[in-house]
Amino acid sequence: MKQAARRQPLQRNESPSPSGTMPRPCLMLVTEPMEPTRLIAIVRVAVAGGVDIVQIRNREAHLNDLKETVAALRRLLPQTLLVINTGTSAPAVGFGVGIHLPEHGGSLRQARETRDKQALIGRSVHSANAAQQAEEEGADYVAAGTVFASTSHPDVAPAGLGFLEEVCRAVSLPVLAIGGVTPERAGDCLRVGAAGVAVLSPIMHAADPYSTAQQFRLALDTTWASLQTHSRRRT
Repeated sequence: MKQAARRQPLQRNESPSPSGTMPRPCLMLVTEPMEPTRLIAIVRVAVAGGVDIVQIRNREAHLNDLKETVAALRRLLPQTLLVINTGTSAPAVGFGVGIHLPEHGGSLRQARETRDKQALIGRSVHSANAAQQAEEEGADYVAAGTVFASTSHPDVAPAGLGFLEEVCRAVSLPVLAIGGVTPERAGDCLRVGAAGVAVLSPIMHAADPYSTAQQFRLALDTTWASLQTHSRRRT
């Protein structure tokens, strides 16, 4: 895998949250369990390619191993937002490290109490009602899916862009589209109201994670700039 300096993104905004900052348009990388050295290598080049937030997803990892991986990423990528996804638990693994919880399980309020103000707190949702509940409980963002057919969840029927738009209209907090999102589909997610996308397989399984992350970054930034220009013209 090659590494290069991250290019400067196009017009971007930051949406304040109660505890941190969600870049817009946001590209979140969701990792999967693998040997730590390999995981760190992929994450490093993906961030260089344009990833904003890294969700360390491992529901079977030993807490000490998780802390070591997070610490290593913190040393290498001090400016990158990190969240962990260990299922229903919400262990504190380091300053500024957030938590991502499943739709059913885990307390957002408890997660907030055990983290500093720089940490992002998010939840997966599969309905507009669940998104509204997460917002009421203090989530900084939600990941809504599965939007498109996904190789990581092949048995789950895609909910489609109509579902994503419904979720975006139901809440005021940032919504990330997840499930089967490709660089070609990323712009469509923004057009229906999403603040960004969360991806796993397209980057984690890519022969060149850096270039793939760049493709997502370009698609998101180009669409976002177009939407901002259109919005200014209307006003």
